[in-house]
Amino acid sequence: MTKRFTGLGVALITPFNAEGALDFPGLERMVHHVSGSKAHFLVVLGSTGEAQLMDAEEKRRVLDFVQEVNGGRLPIVAGFDAGGGTASAVQRLHQMDTTGLDGLLISPPPYIKPGQAGVVDMFQALSAASPLPIILYNVPSRTGVHLTPETIIDIAQSCGQVVALKQAWDDMIEFRAIRAGVPEAFTLLSGDDVNAIPMMSIGGDGLVSVIGNAYPNRWAEAMDLAMFGSVKEAEASLLDQRTLLEALFNEGNPTGIKAVCDLLGLCGPSPRKPLMPASKAYRDTLYSAMASVDARPVGTES
Repeated sequence: MTKRFTGLGVALITPFNAEGALDFPGLERMVHHVSGSKAHFLVVLGSTGEAQLMDAEEKRRVLDFVQEVNGGRLPIVAGFDAGGGTASAVQRLHQMDTTGLDGLLISPPPYIKPGQAGVVDMFQALSAASPLPIILYNVPSRTGVHLTPETIIDIAQSCGQVVALKQAWDDMIEFRAIRAGVPEAFTLLSGDDVNAIPMMSIGGDGLVSVIGNAYPNRWAEAMDLAMFGSVKEAEASLLDQRTLLEALFNEGNPTGIKAVCDLLGLCGPSPRKPLMPASKAYRDTLYSAMASVDARPVGTES
């Protein structure tokens, strides 16, 4: 069985204007920038895409627009909100129009902090209901729930539609345990730009990236190198971005990456409130860090 969703997935930002309305011209530029690159798939309406700050109609408009602009160039994975309880999530999944989508990214519901058994039970129900393959998203910083290796392995073995893990947790010992326990065809993705290549050196299959919004070709090439065992070469290929990467999350996500994309002329810098644009001092820091990045025209940065 072939692994799904390997290589570079870009966690696409959702541009807004200064008044907080969806910025479709900016979104069009972003989609062309990423879909026209060497990236391997798109992730839309994730946490970087500010999905929690959009209503259902806005999410549908964004998905439809991204599909239209993408034009089938890259597979599209859509974030799915599992909040509201298992029964509610299953019902909404049954009702969701998944036409043109290739997968779903689903994390445990935030705030309520279910136990490990409850998460397994929820994903078994979601797997049974889903017409699409699912990427399980372990992101304890946002959900308040850390999925143990045992839980992830249980889900991977018992949920046929759950085909991959996005692991936003940098414990390499746990990552090794997960790799050893999940089926061979189960894809392991880093959810952390900083630790992506170290994770790939011990069995990872790719990255769902934030910085890939700005430099998709560079990061896709690095993922390709790492996937074929050239880990040192992959690390060396990104040395010029180290300073930028270290600063990218200083005022939160997606504030940093939106400022970078604004400086590249791709879209405006505004997240939706209560998230705020980068401060002037932070923007200056990012601008200085970008000066160290191997400069190439936007869209041809490889």
